[in-house]
Amino acid sequence: MAKRTTLLATVALPIFSLVWQPVEAAMVRPVLPQVEKSDVTTVQSEEEEIIRKKRNREEQGGGQNKRERNREAEQQQDNRQERRKKQREAEGDQQQQENRQERRKKQREAEGDQQQQENRQERRKKQREAEGDLQQQENRQERRKKQREAEADQQQQQENRQERRKKQREAEADQQQQENRQERRKKQREAEADQQQQEQNQGTWRAEDRKDQREREADRQKQENTQKTREERRQKQRDAEADQQRQDADQQRAREERRKKQREAEANQKQDDQKARQERREKQREAEREGKRPDETAGRPRRERDKDRERIARDPSGTTDTIELPFTDGAAVLDSDKDWDNRRDRSRDELRRERKEKRRDVRVRVPESDRDAQVGWEGDRVRYESGDRERGERRDRRPRYDDRDGWRVEREIDDRTVINFDGGIIVRSDDGRRLSRRATETYYEDLPNGRIREVIVRPNGDRVVTIRNRYGDIIQRSRIDGGGREYVMYYAPEIDRDSRPTFVDPGERLPPMRLTIPVDEYIIDTSAEDDTDYRAFLDRPPVEPVERVYSLDEVKYSARIRDKVRRIDLDTITFATGSADISMNQASTLKRVADAMNEILDKDPGETFLIEGHTDAVGSDESNLVLSDERAEAVANILTDVYDIAPENLATQGYGERFLKIDTDASEQLNRRVTIRRVTPLVKPVAMAE
Repeated sequence: MAKRTTLLATVALPIFSLVWQPVEAAMVRPVLPQVEKSDVTTVQSEEEEIIRKKRNREEQGGGQNKRERNREAEQQQDNRQERRKKQREAEGDQQQQENRQERRKKQREAEGDQQQQENRQERRKKQREAEGDLQQQENRQERRKKQREAEADQQQQQENRQERRKKQREAEADQQQQENRQERRKKQREAEADQQQQEQNQGTWRAEDRKDQREREADRQKQENTQKTREERRQKQRDAEADQQRQDADQQRAREERRKKQREAEANQKQDDQKARQERREKQREAEREGKRPDETAGRPRRERDKDRERIARDPSGTTDTIELPFTDGAAVLDSDKDWDNRRDRSRDELRRERKEKRRDVRVRVPESDRDAQVGWEGDRVRYESGDRERGERRDRRPRYDDRDGWRVEREIDDRTVINFDGGIIVRSDDGRRLSRRATETYYEDLPNGRIREVIVRPNGDRVVTIRNRYGDIIQRSRIDGGGREYVMYYAPEIDRDSRPTFVDPGERLPPMRLTIPVDEYIIDTSAEDDTDYRAFLDRPPVEPVERVYSLDEVKYSARIRDKVRRIDLDTITFATGSADISMNQASTLKRVADAMNEILDKDPGETFLIEGHTDAVGSDESNLVLSDERAEAVANILTDVYDIAPENLATQGYGERFLKIDTDASEQLNRRVTIRRVTPLVKPVAMAE
C-alpha cells in the first residue's frame, strides 16, 4: 500500500494538475477595435435643414418664379438621389467590414476551440498513459503474487501426489500378496484335481494309445496306396511321352516323306518346266520365222516388253511421272498410283498430271536397314509388355466387335464380311479359324477398356496370344513357347491409347510415293528364269523411311503404307476363273520362296509376311473381294501345311480387282495372282527383334 501511495504522489498528481485547469484559463479572446459611429446621419440632418429653410423661404417669398422653383426642386431631387446612393454605398462598405470582422472573430474562436480540444486530448492522453503505467505496475505485481501462489499450490500438489503414490504402492503390494496367496491356493487345488483325474484316466490312456496305433497303421496303408497310385500315373505319363515321341517321329518321317515327294515333284516340275520352256522357245522361234506371235494358250501367258517403259523402269528416279510395268498394257507399279488412277472424279490424265506436280518436291532417302528406316521415332525406346501380363475374365463364346463409324456391312460369307467404307468396299476376315486349325484349345478373355484377348493353345504347349481393341483391330500378337519365351509379331500399343471410332487412312497425310530404285529391285516375278535370291530380296529394308509403327489394319487398308516395302508376285500360281484351288504341282513352285521365308524366320521368329490376293476385272466387286481373300488364305495354308511356316507369321488380305497388273477389263490370267510382302518393319519396332 505504501508503494501505491508513493507512485500516486510522484507520477499521477503532477499529470493531473497539468490536465485539470479551468477552461477560461486556456481561452484567449481577441480584442476587437471599437467602431466609431458613422457621420452619415449628421450629414443627412443638415441637408434636410437646408431644404426646409429653402422651402420656408419659397413659401415666404411667394414671388419667385415657378420655373426656378422647379429647377431647384429637380436639383434637390438629384442631390437627394446622389446622397442616398452614397449612403447606400457607405452602408454596404460598413456591412462588408462588419461581416469580415465577424468572420475573423468566428475563425479566431474556432481556432481557440480547436487548440483547447487538442490541449484537452493531449492532457487526456498523458493521463491515460499514466494510468496505463500504473495499471501495468499493478498487473505485474498481481501476476507475481498469483505466480507465487501457483508455485505454492504446485508444490502442495506434488507433495499430495507423492503421498497418494506411496499409499497406492502400499495398496498394490497388499493386493499382490493377496493375489499370490489366492494363486498358490488355486494351483494347489488344481494339482490335487489333476492328480485325481490322472488316477481316474490311467486306464483310459492305454485304450487311446491302442486306438492311435491302429490309426497310424491305417495312415501308413493309405500312404502306400497313394505312392502306388502316383507310380502308376508316372508310368502312364512316361508311356504317353513315349507315344508322343513316336508320334513326333512319325510326323518327322511323314514330313521327310512329304519333302522327298516335294523334291521329286520339284524335279519333275523342273523337268516339265524345262521341257515347256524348250517348247515355248521352239514355238517362239517358229513364230518369229513365220512372223507371228506365239500361242499364249500354251503355258503361262507372256506380255510383250515395252522399250520406253523398260528404260524408265531401269531408273525411275529421273522422272516424276507415274511408273508403269515395263510391258504392253502394264498397269502402274505402285498400288497407291493404281488407287489414284481408279478415281472417277476426273480423267486419268488429269489425275496423273496432279500426281506429277506433287512429286516434284518429294525427296526420298532409301534406308540401308530396317533400323535405319525407323530412325526419327521412338522405336528404340519402346518398352515391350507381355501379351499375358494382365489378368482377364474368361468368356463363354466368341466376341462380336463393334462397328466403326461410317462402315456399312454389305454381305457376310462364312467368317468374311464385305464392308462399304468411304465410297469403296473392303473385305474383313477373322484369321482365328486359320490359326486354330491345329489347336487343342481356343478361348477368349475380357480385358479392361473393352479389349479382348484370344489364346490359341497348340499340342506342343505353344500359345498364340492376340489382343484386340473393341473394333477388332490387333493391338498385339505373340507366340509364347512351352519354356515361356515370347516372340512378338505385331505390337502397336498406341491403338489402345487412341481407339478412334472412325478409320483414317494414314497414307492420306503423306505425299505421293516416288520410286527411286529400279522396278526389278522392287517387284520380283517367280516366273523369272534367273536364279533370284528370294531371301536377300525379302530381307531388304523399306524403300523409304517409316514414320511410325502402324497397326496391321492400317497396313492392310492403306496402299500408300504397303508401297513402302517390296513385293513378290507369285505368277507361277495360275488360278482358274472364279476358283481359289491350287494344285500340288503349282504348290511346289513356292518352295524357293518358302525356304527363303523359313530362313528369315529362323533368324527372327517374330517376322510377319502379308499375303495379298487379287482377281481380274470379270465379275462383281463383292464376289471378287471374297474370291481374292480366299486365294490369299489358300496360299497361306499351303505355306503352313507343306512348308511348316507358322500361321501366326502370315497375314492375309484380299483386294479383288482393285490392283490389276494388266490394265484390262477382260479375263486376264496375270491378274489372278497372289503377292507376298515382308511387313515386319511396318508393324513393330525393329528394336524388339534385336
